[in-house]
Amino acid sequence: MRGRFILIGYLIFLGVLLNGGLHPASAGTKVITGKHTIVYDIVNPLGVEFLPHYANSSYSQRVLQEDEFSKRIMIEINLKPLNSKADFPFPAAQLPKETNLFLGVDKDIPVNEPAIAALSKKLTQDMRTIHEAVCAVFNWIVDHHTYDAGRNTPQDGRSVFYNKIASCVGYTNLAIAMLRSIGIPARYAGGYLPPGYDWGISKKYWGVQISGGGYHAWIEVYYPDIGWTFSDLLHSKNFVDPFHVLRYIKGVNLNPRGIKGGGLDVEEATTFTIFYEENSTLAIDQLSLPKKDILARQSGQQQYGTIFGLIKDAFGKPITRGNIVLWEGIQGKAIPFEKGLYSLLGLDSGEYRVTIRVEGYGEVEKNLQATKGEVKNIDIVLPPLGPSPKPSLKPGPKPASVPRAK
Repeated sequence: MRGRFILIGYLIFLGVLLNGGLHPASAGTKVITGKHTIVYDIVNPLGVEFLPHYANSSYSQRVLQEDEFSKRIMIEINLKPLNSKADFPFPAAQLPKETNLFLGVDKDIPVNEPAIAALSKKLTQDMRTIHEAVCAVFNWIVDHHTYDAGRNTPQDGRSVFYNKIASCVGYTNLAIAMLRSIGIPARYAGGYLPPGYDWGISKKYWGVQISGGGYHAWIEVYYPDIGWTFSDLLHSKNFVDPFHVLRYIKGVNLNPRGIKGGGLDVEEATTFTIFYEENSTLAIDQLSLPKKDILARQSGQQQYGTIFGLIKDAFGKPITRGNIVLWEGIQGKAIPFEKGLYSLLGLDSGEYRVTIRVEGYGEVEKNLQATKGEVKNIDIVLPPLGPSPKPSLKPGPKPASVPRAK
């Protein structure tokens, strides 16, 4: 490893998921909601490359400060529900003219490949909205392809379609080709994922494993009623997390002054420091597709019941970490939590027994009532460890004499 980096103040607010605990056959996609903001300080002694201001339906990137060797950028995601109702197929004549560029054949994007077009149509033949069609295509790609970033692995859309292996570049190229072949504008976004806890070591974001850093590619899809929306087929549908630093979008001039030079690569002495972070995201549901672990922005009706909340001490302070055990008969699944936040997904209507185990506190059992299709907030307070105080054996003060009634 040539480069080293410093990651200070890394305060990712990890959530806790029931990874398919009660619906193992149907649990794959975790649905999250909320907001997440990160402000990065990026430093490189040779200069930091140009980074654009950009925003779409759930993502915003702004350069707050910059000089010759550094940039401070803020990336915000807002995961309000995706309420697109645009019909599928959508009349091409009603699409904005500027989207035409993102419907045709491009390098490595074989829109007119007969087999790709035929499968895309088959997957989406019963879909009524663009959102449903996009999800059908994404689900198929995620569940039928394997990640491979080897140098000898071709990443053009045609090769990926037939070989079923690809890196982020290949996943993105194929997804764009499939969507364009059914009349949905889509385009290629390139960026950089800052490393996690250390270079080359992966991390988890709401229970989904993502790579620890490096250059990355993802897709942007056009919904006629809400605009452009990012997705990362290795991680998330209809959003990307704020670890996605945007560099460019193919076919869009985000650098009108043509600024060149600088870099972002950790291996070339770039450091990423988290100056500020605020995270209110919460896992609230799960979906059956894709079956592989991936995240999704909320859309449509709640599928299962969810119970979430804070595990606190007697003074109302969230407990740093511990385990909450969800029981199913005599079998229990221990789910670690951090910063007090827990979230139990995939619940049908009924009563569920949980046990909270935290070092330094008494073990607590609770019965929680879930309702399928609803999200419930239930906080849990833990008593301090140890027996209750015993009554004092010392005689108390003599009661004051009370005059007798005459």
